[in-house]
Parts: sequence; structure tokens; C-alpha cells
Amino acid sequence: MAIRDRNAQSRVSPFQALSRRLRGCGRFAAPATAAFLALNAHGNPVQAVPSADPASVSEQVFAVGFGKIAEVYLKPVSFDQLGVDGLKGLTVIDPTVKVERANSTVRLYVSGGLAAEYGAAGAADAAGWATLTTRVIDRARLFSPPLALATPERIYQVVFDGVTADLDGYSRYTGVQRATNERAQREGYGGIGVSLDIANNRVTVRDVLPRSPADRASVRDGDQLLAIDGELTTRLNEADMRDRLRGPTGTIVMVTLARDGGTPRRVPLRRERVVPNTVSSSVVDQVGVIKLERFNATTASNLRDAVAGIRQNVGRNLHGLVLDLRGNPGGLLDQAVSVADLFIKRGRIIATEGRHPDSRQRFEAAPDDIADGLPLVVLVDGRSASSAEVVAAALQDSGRAVVVGASSYGKGSVQTVTRLPNDGELFLTWSRIYTPAGYTLHRQGVQPMVCTSRAGQTDPDALLGDLRDGRLRPTQIASWRAKAADDEQALASLRESCPWKEHEPELDLKVATRLLAEPGLYQRAVALAVVNTVAER
Repeated sequence: MAIRDRNAQSRVSPFQALSRRLRGCGRFAAPATAAFLALNAHGNPVQAVPSADPASVSEQVFAVGFGKIAEVYLKPVSFDQLGVDGLKGLTVIDPTVKVERANSTVRLYVSGGLAAEYGAAGAADAAGWATLTTRVIDRARLFSPPLALATPERIYQVVFDGVTADLDGYSRYTGVQRATNERAQREGYGGIGVSLDIANNRVTVRDVLPRSPADRASVRDGDQLLAIDGELTTRLNEADMRDRLRGPTGTIVMVTLARDGGTPRRVPLRRERVVPNTVSSSVVDQVGVIKLERFNATTASNLRDAVAGIRQNVGRNLHGLVLDLRGNPGGLLDQAVSVADLFIKRGRIIATEGRHPDSRQRFEAAPDDIADGLPLVVLVDGRSASSAEVVAAALQDSGRAVVVGASSYGKGSVQTVTRLPNDGELFLTWSRIYTPAGYTLHRQGVQPMVCTSRAGQTDPDALLGDLRDGRLRPTQIASWRAKAADDEQALASLRESCPWKEHEPELDLKVATRLLAEPGLYQRAVALAVVNTVAER
């Protein structure tokens, strides 16, 4: 997923003042009967649920979330539909709860009885719908036992699920726990820089991050972790250990380690910001192979280090580089742009277009190339998405690399992420991505110059046969691309030109290394990869 971080600034205005202003406008004054008494279908009172003062649902969470949808979503929205569908999400928790709209009235029913009536807010009134949503929820919890017992987080989830279902498949709400984990993967966390392997009641250190607190303290892969702050790891589950190792940067955690069955040693470690390394590298047949798992805050810098390390170790015998983006689901857009920029000396990397003025951006390459023109092959498959597709398309369209593999996923949109007051996150699609050649990645994806996924083709040399014999048709691909945005048949032909199917992963790498071993063949592929611009943007 391509993500642009935008932290909400909602805490600038006190929520209490906001609530008073919203409630003072008088748009949601309910009839007196709705305020104090609910009637069932037969006109008899509906009994309120005894409550032990359940945790309240915050209007501010909806106010910030709805406001962001109105402000930044890719297309103009109407809360006439979004607001009602959000409230209908309460049915997920209690099927007896029903919300319906009739003209300018929103009605709440519980167990068949009318629980309340409210005047609907305007179609563009995000703040008004936030107030109404909160009032309906509060009222429903008085009469619905499941809603009364539901946590606020569960309620936020079902309401935002109902709202974002009307937007697109990539807009979503993420609850506090998952959002916290995802932020740690994207932006880093306070920690010591290790992973843990737990087996047979034994906890072993794995993947010590270079230059991390653990690395500087000589913690090594294979060390046994016996205790954290004096608590034996045998008494802790995996989540407990992770939480104890992580904490605010600058704080100390005491770990007890043993190496090769030796005497345990206690090591104090000062937590620092740790960003998981998403880059790994190896050398195969004088070719540097670099795998990018996803794009987080340090992907570009880690990739730069990996390329430098490979060039230093292999020297002049290095045939080229392979950038493996297979299975990469995306991540931070700025990192994708930075990764492409590491290899491209000039020209457009990508462009983005959306409704919000800030979503209309052009990214141009800086005049440098960390590989000094070394041949470059990019591997993609049907799981390569979003930011991974940005990199593959930019390198291919600019003539800097040859793409090998299968058609990529086709997620050509950028999501802006807003951190809500409850620490959950709201992802909203706010722009489309356009490649240097002018086509959108949305639904189309990136088509490789050398396709390895067609049924029955398993010989690397045979797969290069069409390229070697001049039988490839890049102009046909370009023609389908030019039409695919509006022509379903052209889109289908484009996607079918190299459909993704599971095959031996080593096949892609074998094709890449053979291609890099033949400079003339590689240069032919690069020349064919440069397609005519579809549209100027």
C-alpha cells in the first residue's frame, strides 16, 4: 500500500467547546418522547438496559474521521449515505438494532421498538453527522445489551467499517492495537533492535539490527534470552516479551542472556528508535540480489547501504543488480520515490492526481545513480503492489531497468493516514498514481518485459527466446495501456498478456542472471522497455 502520513491536528481545539457549538446549533433536537421514552411496535415502553456506566464513545473520534473523509477523499462524498451506512454498522454488534432514514428524519429501532428520532444533518455536514452518530450510539446503548457491553473500540470499528465500505477497497479504519503495530513497522518504535525465536520453551535472539542498542552491546544471533527486567522469559508469552522490550526511547531495559550454554550475563540496554530492516541482500553468480519486503521509513537508506556493500565485496566482477519486489505489498510512498531515485538520474518518477490540492504532485529524479549505471533487473509478481509498482514502473519507463516476472497487482492509489484521537488510524484513498509513461497503475499494474509465469514455460533460456529473436511486441502493450482506463477489453488483454500464476521462484532469478550475463541482450530489453508516453500529466 502506498501511504502518505498526515497526523490529525484535532487536539488544537478543545473537544468540549466543539461539542457545545455543535449541540447549540439545534439541528438535532429530538421529540420529547424520543428523549426520555422509547415505545415498541405496540406502543408499550421499551425497557432500558441497566448499565454499570460503560465506557463512553467519543464524538471527537467521529468528528476528526468524518472531517478527513470530507476533506481529502479522492472523490466528493455525501454523508446522506455515508452517515446512515455507518450507523447501520451497529447491526453487526446487535442484529436487533436498526437505523433508517425517512426524508429528513433518522430513526433508531431496538428489538422492533422505536427508540429515538433525530433530524438528519446536511449531506456535507461532517461535524453534524459526527454529533448525530454519537447521540444515536448513546441512545442505542441504553436499550441494547450487546451494545451496552461493547467497548468503544468495537463500536468505532463497525461504524467506520460501514462508512468506508461506501468509499473503495483501500480506505479503512484500523483499531488501536493493529494501528500501533502497523505504525511500528512503518515508522519505528522504542526498542533494542532484535527479533525473538521461541521454540520448546527456549527464547533465542534472531536478526540483531546493525547499529542498534543490542548490536552495540554485542548481543548476537543465537543468544538465549533468559529474563527481561528480572522476569524469567519462561513466564512470559510472546506479546509480553515484545511489550517489555519496547518502551519510550531513552529508557533502560535489563536483559539476561546466555551464549552457548555459558554463564548468564545481565546487559542494560538503552532503548532507541528502531525501524525494522526491510532490505536483505546476497550475491548469486556475480549478481547482487536485493530483496525489499516492504517500504518503511528506512528502506531507501538501507538499500543504499546494501548496494554499497555488494559493490565493495564483489568489485569489478559484478555483472549487475537484481531488485526483488515479489510479494512486496507496498508501504510509504516517499520511500518508493526515494528508492527509484537512487538509480534514475533524470526525469519523472511518478505523478499523483486527486481532489485535494496537496494530492497533485510531481516527483522528479535527482542527478545521481548509486549503481553508476550497472545493469538492473526488477522482479515482480501478482503480489507486488502499490509502492512496489511505483518503483518497477519508474525504473522500466525511464529505461533504467528490465522488469522480469508476472503482471503486478494493480493498486495504483495513495492512501493518506490520519491518526484519530483514540490512536486508531483512518486510511483514505486520496490520489491516483501515474507512471512516467503516463498510464495509471490502477487495475493495470506493471507488465514485465520478460514474462516468466505462462503455463508450461520453465526453461530460462527459452523464456528469453522471444527477446533474443525479436518477437516481443511492446507497442501492443503500449496500445492496450492507452485504452485500458476506459476499455474493459483492452484492460483484460493487458492483464492476460502476462497473467500471474504460482511457479518456481528460482525461475525468475535464473532468467534475471542470464539476462545480466549477456550485455547485448540486456540492452535490447532496456530499449524495448521505453514506451511512448500515453498522456501528459
